[in-house]
Amino acid sequence: MPAREFKVERMQRGDRSNTAAALARAFHYDPLFEFFLPDRANQHRGTIRFMESSIRDAEPFNECWIAKADDGKVASAALWLPPGGYPHSKKRDYLTMVRTAPVFMRSGRRMNDGMKLLTELERVHHRVVRPHAYLAVLGTDPLFSRQGAASAALAPMLAECDRQGLPAYLETQKEENLAFYNRHGFEFQQMVEVEGVPKLWTMLRQPRG
Repeated sequence: MPAREFKVERMQRGDRSNTAAALARAFHYDPLFEFFLPDRANQHRGTIRFMESSIRDAEPFNECWIAKADDGKVASAALWLPPGGYPHSKKRDYLTMVRTAPVFMRSGRRMNDGMKLLTELERVHHRVVRPHAYLAVLGTDPLFSRQGAASAALAPMLAECDRQGLPAYLETQKEENLAFYNRHGFEFQQMVEVEGVPKLWTMLRQPRG
């Protein structure tokens, strides 16, 4: 479908639930959620809980951007952690654990694999030594797929990165996403592999002059 116009704005408190729901729909059939929560009912509840936790963690930094359709529906959302937002403080790690524990407790033995994956992702992320913006979550409601919603949601923070001379970093669970991010200036860094767990890809974007 052709690109359409979206209203892009910082997420407000009243947008939380609709944003979490849109992100949960965006990650339906996502490889990682399929792996850790193979039961579809648990996956649906768990994905919403995970997205709610991600929103709560990113919200204090005021860089959660949403693209809304004409009818006010949240089409896409980009949750950013600016410099200072990553790495997490111990308090934030604890709050995230409390919020998401009901999700991953349903993963059984796969929870250990999840911890290994998180450890490896942090190790890779820490190699980015320059202050940078971290795209923690980007997702588009499938109803608005391939209509420009994700690009619209990304635009404000990427422009700010260019203005401030900041790199931007992300991880993605799907190899087919690399081409989309590459169009926005991100370059592939490395593939992250943990035995028995779906692969992830990391990307870094240098600011444009």
